[in-house]
Amino acid sequence: MLTGTGRIILDFYGNDNVALKQRKIEKLCNEMRRKFNISIMEVEDFDDPERCVIGFACVIPANWKRKSADTMMEKICRTVDDAAFARVTLEDWELV
Repeated sequence: MLTGTGRIILDFYGNDNVALKQRKIEKLCNEMRRKFNISIMEVEDFDDPERCVIGFACVIPANWKRKSADTMMEKICRTVDDAAFARVTLEDWELV
């Protein structure tokens, strides 16, 4: 069994509404949970309207090859990048 963990930092330049940011983050996280069956939520900078740090984790079956696990983690990051309403400035993930 592998465990994948990751962190994605989003920047919302010019945003001054924390409530709007939180609604959009919640919608994004719900979509990611449905699509990939992962744990995901905002983990830092809760009160900063221009920045968001999202953390995610998933369990990958033992019978998967390492390349398949890497592909899944990359697909999660790419999907967040495509669906996000803000600019992704950092994607950091690892498999343990």
